[in-house]
Amino acid sequence: MPAFPIAPLSREDGYLHRELYQRIRNAIIGGAMPAGYRLPSTRVLSAQLGVARNTVLVAYEQLHSEGYVESRRGSGHYVAEFVPDAFERLTATRRRPEVVRGSPSAQVANRFAFVPESFRRAIPAVPFRANLPALDVARLQAWIRLYTKFLRQAGRSAQQPGHFGETDAIGDPLLRRAIAEYASLSRGVRCSPEQIVITAGAQHAMDLLLRVIGRYGEKARIEDPCFPGALAALRGAGLEPVPVPVDDEGIDVDRAIRVAPQARLAMVCPSKQFPLGHVMSLPRRLALIQWARERRAWVIEDDYDSEYRFSGKTIPSLQGLDGGEFVVYVGTFSKVLFPGLRLGFIVAPPMLVDSIVAVRTLAGRHGNPLDQQVLARFILDGHLGRHVRRMRKLYETRMEALLLSTRRWLAGAVAVEPAEAGLQTVGWLNSEFDDRSVSTHAAEAGIEVAHLSRYCIDTIRPPGLVFGFGAFDEREIDTGARQLARVLERERVSAAPATGQVTAGTGAEPSAASVVFDS
Repeated sequence: MPAFPIAPLSREDGYLHRELYQRIRNAIIGGAMPAGYRLPSTRVLSAQLGVARNTVLVAYEQLHSEGYVESRRGSGHYVAEFVPDAFERLTATRRRPEVVRGSPSAQVANRFAFVPESFRRAIPAVPFRANLPALDVARLQAWIRLYTKFLRQAGRSAQQPGHFGETDAIGDPLLRRAIAEYASLSRGVRCSPEQIVITAGAQHAMDLLLRVIGRYGEKARIEDPCFPGALAALRGAGLEPVPVPVDDEGIDVDRAIRVAPQARLAMVCPSKQFPLGHVMSLPRRLALIQWARERRAWVIEDDYDSEYRFSGKTIPSLQGLDGGEFVVYVGTFSKVLFPGLRLGFIVAPPMLVDSIVAVRTLAGRHGNPLDQQVLARFILDGHLGRHVRRMRKLYETRMEALLLSTRRWLAGAVAVEPAEAGLQTVGWLNSEFDDRSVSTHAAEAGIEVAHLSRYCIDTIRPPGLVFGFGAFDEREIDTGARQLARVLERERVSAAPATGQVTAGTGAEPSAASVVFDS
C-alpha cells in the first residue's frame, strides 16, 4: 500500500478536523488515493499527525457522509469505488470553463443569449432614460401612508395573517375587482374580475401568455420597431418573430397578412406604439380584429403608459373594441406608480384564465400579498385617479421642457417630436450622425439616450434617439440637453474632413451659439 499522502496539519485556522477532511478529500479527487485505498485507522493517523483521535474520527465521519469513503466492519475505511473518476471529470470541467460547441452547456448558454443586457441589471436614472416615471417620494405620500397603515394592522393583530401570508395564484380578489373597475373606466376594457390575473409586471405577463397560447416554432407577428422585451419574450417561448413595419397608422395589417399568412399571434402597442409613439388608426384596429376572428388567432395588446395622454380623450383599448374575445390585454403599474412595484395584470378571455393561472403557479406561485392589498385600496379609495391626473400635468410640463431645451441646444442636429402621451418621445438626428455612435458616446458622458436602431428588427429608419422625460425635472432636462450637445459637437468634429472647418465653440462651458447646429 502506498504511503499515506497527507503532510502534517498547518493548524492555521484552528479547526483541525476541517483541515484534515479537506486534505483527504483533495487527495481522493486528485487521484493520490485511488478507489479502494485503505485509510489508516483513527488511532494510527492521530498518532502520525499528532492530533486527538476524535479529530480524525470527525473528519472520517464527514468524508463518509459525503460518499468519499466507505466503512467496512472490522476492516476500516476505504476510498469509495465511484468517487475518483466522477470527481476528476468534474474538476477537469471546472478547470476548462470554455463551452464546447454542441454540448449541453453550450445549448443552455446560447438559448437565452438574446435577452438584452439592459434587462439583467439596474440602470441608473439619468437623462434621458426611457420608460421611467417620476420617482419623487413627495408624489407618493398617499401610497406610503396606506402601506404604513397595513403594516401596523398586521403587527397588531395575529388574526390578519393575509398581509404576510399567501394569496391565490390568480391574485388578490379585491385587487382584481379594483383593476376591473379601473380598466373599464380609464381604458374602455370590457371584463369582469374573474378575467383578471395578477402578474409581476408586463414582461412577466407576456411570458405567461406566450407559454399558454404560443406553439413552439410557429410564426408570430410583432411591430418593427418594437419593445425589446416583447421580442425577447417571443424568442424565449420558442416562437419565430415576424417583424412587420409600422407607419403613422400603426402596424401594417395588410402586409402582416402577406408576410405571415399562417401566423396565429400578433403583439402590438395600439394606444402608443413603442418607441415611435404612433396611435393605431381605427381602420387598422378593425382590420386586425377581423384577421384575429377569421383566423381564430390571438392579439396581445401591450398598454404600457397610455393613461398619460396630454390632450383630447384617452384612446380606448383594442380589447374593448374587440369585446375581449380574441384580444388579450396587458397592463402594468410600473409606469403609473414606480418600477419597484412589480405588479401588472392580464385581462384574458375566460377560456384562457385557468391555463394562465396554472402557468402563473409554476412561475412563482403568487405575488406579494401586502403590495396587492395596498394597491387595491389605493385604487378603490380614489388615490390612483388623482395621482394619474397630477402626473399627467407634470409629464406634459416636462415634455414641453424637453422641447424647449432641445430647440435651444440641439437645433439643427436633433428634431424632437412633441409627444401626445407617455414618458418618452423620438428625436430625429441630422443625417450626418450615426445614432449608435451618438448613443454610445452619450453613455460615456453620463446620458442614456437610446438609439432608434436598437429597437428595429429588419426595418431601416433614419437615425434617431429615444428621449425619456418623465423622471427628470426641467433643470435635469436642460443639463442633459447641454451635455448631449457637447457629444454631438464632438461627433461632428470627428466626422468632419481634415480640411473642413469646425464652427462650434471650444470653451469649457458651451454657449447656446457654440452648440446649436445649423441645418
